Amino acid sequence: MNAPESKFVTVNRLKLHYLEWNECEEPAMILLHGIGDNGYIWEHFARMSADYFRIIAPDQRGHGRSEWAIPPAYCCDDYVSDISALIDTLKLNRLILMGHSMGALHATRYASLHPEKIAALIHVDIEPCPPAWNKKYLANLYESLPDTYESVEEYIEQARINSPFADRETLLAVALRSLDRGVDGKFRRQYDREVLRCFDAYDLRPDLRNIRCPSLIVRGRQSRVMSREKAREMSLEIPNGRLAEIPEAAHPVHTDNPRGFGRAVLDFLSGISLIARRTSGDEFQKNQDLSRR
Repeated sequence: MNAPESKFVTVNRLKLHYLEWNECEEPAMILLHGIGDNGYIWEHFARMSADYFRIIAPDQRGHGRSEWAIPPAYCCDDYVSDISALIDTLKLNRLILMGHSMGALHATRYASLHPEKIAALIHVDIEPCPPAWNKKYLANLYESLPDTYESVEEYIEQARINSPFADRETLLAVALRSLDRGVDGKFRRQYDREVLRCFDAYDLRPDLRNIRCPSLIVRGRQSRVMSREKAREMSLEIPNGRLAEIPEAAHPVHTDNPRGFGRAVLDFLSGISLIARRTSGDEFQKNQDLSRR
């Protein structure tokens, strides 16, 4: 698979960075990362699926190579406005929208506001109304996270706490895409610490009935962020909702078990006839079989 193109677009007076695979191929698929991540977090999924979709993975405001909002502006409406402007600027229609954690909340909110734009929604591992402990946890991180890391290994060990099933190679790849090294030799995160403090009081439960497209709710089987009960409730509340639980995965499903996650998403999209058949059916099945190994 070719490396993604690195691009920029200005929306809402902020310069946003995004990665793109397969420009001009359809259907388009936008992937929204969670807090502290960036578009590169989807690289494994892109390798599995770039034969079938035009993939666009933005760094949401305050993350990655996108500009930080000054003064801080990191509520749901801010992010969703950026997504809407990006979709309009790229002239996308009937796209597939997938998000993880905070990104899943933004994807689901956008799908409820613009049902005519979305062909499928994949919401990954967060409750539509996150409980109070979630915001408190992020507030504690805001106070306790170090400003710098002495080594990549130090960052990996911290990441392993929340991604206990991921192999070291995956965590190393994430670390190398998430840190900048300063002239002092120390490593710094590529996101604005203020996004932790500004985490919104999301409550998307009233929005779920407005989602008209086929929707997949994905939960890591060992996740503490989204309970099985809440995942099931969400899948039933959305008119055309479905549920997939990924084994050997906690909250960061796509890094803990990237093959299992990718297989579940591609099976869902194949089942609703959204796989772009630029390869034969036999070749698609071969690629799926390879992903299972």
